[in-house]
Amino acid sequence: MRNTRIGGAVGLTLLLAGCGGTGTPEASERTTPPASASSPQPAPAADKGPECEGAKSAAGVHLLRGGATALPDGGKATYAEAAADGRHRTAVLSADDGRRTVAPGGKVTLGGHAYTVAQICTYRVVLTTADHNGTNQGAQMATWPTTQDGHWRLRWHVPDNGPAMGAVVTDVQDGPARASISVTAPGQGQLAFYDDVRKGGTVEIANRLWKVEAIDPGHMNVDMNSPEFKAGHVDLRELGDA
Repeated sequence: MRNTRIGGAVGLTLLLAGCGGTGTPEASERTTPPASASSPQPAPAADKGPECEGAKSAAGVHLLRGGATALPDGGKATYAEAAADGRHRTAVLSADDGRRTVAPGGKVTLGGHAYTVAQICTYRVVLTTADHNGTNQGAQMATWPTTQDGHWRLRWHVPDNGPAMGAVVTDVQDGPARASISVTAPGQGQLAFYDDVRKGGTVEIANRLWKVEAIDPGHMNVDMNSPEFKAGHVDLRELGDA
C-alpha cells in the first residue's frame, strides 16, 4: 500500500488557528487539508538507540525535539538534530549564537549562560545549572488531553487543542509505519516537532511522557471524497510525568 505524504505546514497552520480554544475542532477543520499527488518519501534510517542516555532524573530544562524552548536565563534554544550509534547519544542544539553538538554530561553555553547536559533522549535534551534544576515546562494540565484508559488518539490534520497548547499529526506514512506530530502553543510557536515517530517510540507532550502504541497510515493516496479514503492516526499511551 502506498500512502500520500502531506507536508507539515498545513497541519501546523490548522493547529495554530485552532489553538486558542478548547474542545473538538469544527467540521471545516476536519476536511480542509487537500490530498496530495506526491509520492511517499523514502523512510529515513531508524534511530539506533539507546532511547535515552545520561542522568535518570529528568529535573532540569527540557528542550523538546524540534521545538523552541525558553531558557531560564533568557533567550531560546532548539533541540535541532539527534544522533545515536547504538551505545551513545548526541544532539545538536541551536540558539541565537549558533549551533553546537553536545553529549550527556558535557557542558554547553547557550545565550551566554553555561549549562550541563544532564540527559539526551530521542525526544528531549535536559539541561541543568548549579542554581537551577527545576523544569520550566509549566504545570501538568490535568484537563488536557482527554484520554480513555490512559490512551490518546491523534488524527491526521485534526488538531486536538487544549487550554494552553495543541497537538496534531501532520504526516503519516507506511513502509514502515511512521508519523510526524506537531505541538504548538499560542504566542510561543512550536514547542515540539516529533518527526519520523515509530511504534514503540516516546514523545513528551503537556509535561507527560507518551508511548507510541500504534500508527495507522490509513489509505490516503486517493481523493479525499473517495469512499476508499481513510485518514491515518497515531495512538499514544500515557506513561506518566515527564
